[in-house]
Amino acid sequence: MLLPQKSLLLQVSRLFPDGLFFLPTQERVVALTIDDVPTPGDADDRSTRQILDAIAVHNQSALHSARATFFIISSHLNSGSTVFQDALAQGHELANHGTADTTAALLYPNAFTAHFREAHDRITDRFQQPLRWYRPGRGLYNQAMLSHLQLTPGYESRFALASMIPFDTFRPTNDPTFTFWYLSQFVFPGAILLLHGGSAERSRQTAQVLSVLLRLLDEQGYEVVSLSELYDRCALSILKRREGDDEAGESKG
Repeated sequence: MLLPQKSLLLQVSRLFPDGLFFLPTQERVVALTIDDVPTPGDADDRSTRQILDAIAVHNQSALHSARATFFIISSHLNSGSTVFQDALAQGHELANHGTADTTAALLYPNAFTAHFREAHDRITDRFQQPLRWYRPGRGLYNQAMLSHLQLTPGYESRFALASMIPFDTFRPTNDPTFTFWYLSQFVFPGAILLLHGGSAERSRQTAQVLSVLLRLLDEQGYEVVSLSELYDRCALSILKRREGDDEAGESKG
């Protein structure tokens, strides 16, 4: 029986097929994504490191090590920081969240192209890592954005969205206790979970949520992986299933 939340997501995903809200799988695996990082002006990136450290502490005793995809706003990057080099070394993934915390769908097409390209260039030049995912601000997109995304080498052709509408950037719903409860309602195989950094307060709250959420997921037998790992595992599973169907058809013939 489908969770009501999953049933609603299925309907939403049919209306917006160019957004990736979840991935089809029977495995107990979810993707963890963190938006708006790092915190601008935080020279040592201490706030973002709180998030990274919360995951690392969990991984010391977890059955399965958790990995996340960090969606970077390029104008937030702080010179001299090594937090994302450390994230990469720990198996996490970096992704494109644009140049600023803005609603990209409201930009003119040329302005969006510049917004996307500037962020891509700055992130890849800084970290020498290919990027596969773009998440639009506020989760909104339009046809011009989609056309640009699909023409950009290396990127997946769908927008990286999530399995829930996030409320952790607003008061009073940014309370860690509420955020933990809220996210736990959207845990199902293939879910894409979303939390936020981008400020000292949000990062601290996200670290608090992760300390209990990751433990809960581990106890429930879930693996927590990056968005690319979830995507690739689901794609491989579908391919194997199709190959099995083909072999079954040939044997019958």
